[in-house]
Amino acid sequence: MEIEPPTPRVSCRPGGCAGLCTDEGLRAADAAYRRLLTARARRILGDPALAEEAAQEALVRAWRSCSTFDPAGGPLRAWLFTIVHHVAVDLARSRARRPSLPHAAADSESVTRATATHEDAVVLRHQLVDALSGIGDLHRHVVVETVLKDRSHAEVAAELGVPPGTVRSRLHYALRQLRARLEAPPCLA
Repeated sequence: MEIEPPTPRVSCRPGGCAGLCTDEGLRAADAAYRRLLTARARRILGDPALAEEAAQEALVRAWRSCSTFDPAGGPLRAWLFTIVHHVAVDLARSRARRPSLPHAAADSESVTRATATHEDAVVLRHQLVDALSGIGDLHRHVVVETVLKDRSHAEVAAELGVPPGTVRSRLHYALRQLRARLEAPPCLA
C-alpha cells in the first residue's frame, strides 16, 4: 500500500500574504508577537495557562488563513490581535458554558483548599444527596449511571430500553433540576 503525500497548501496571493505560510515567517511571527498575544488573551481570560493556549491557537489560525491577510487592512500585529481576541472570547464562552472541575486545577494544593475540611465535605455530600433525592427516579437513575458511574449514553439507553436521545434528554433535565435545587437558598424551618 502506497502512502499519498500530503496535499500542498494553496499558495498565498502575491502581496496579500502574512508570510506565515513559511516556516521562517511563522517562527518570526511567534518570536515577535507571542508575548503580546498572550498578554492580550490574559486580559480577556484572566488565566495565564489559558491565555498561552489562546495565543498558540491564534498563531495556528493565522497560519491556516495566511492567504486571507490583507496588508491594506492594517499591519500584521493588528490582524493577529483580532484573531487572538476572537480565540480568547471563544475560550471564555466555552468555559462559561462548562466550568472546569476541581481536579483540573494546576496543582493539588488548590484542590485541597477547595475541600478544606472534612466538615465541608460532609455538608456538600449531604446537599448532593438531598438534591438527588428531590428529582424523579428516572432522572436520578440517568445521572447516577452516566455521571457518577461514567457509563455511555448508549449503554444506559440499552439497559433502559429507550433511545440514546431519551437518555441525553433526561440527563439534561435532571442536571437542570439539580442545579436549581443546589442554587436555591436553604430553607429555614
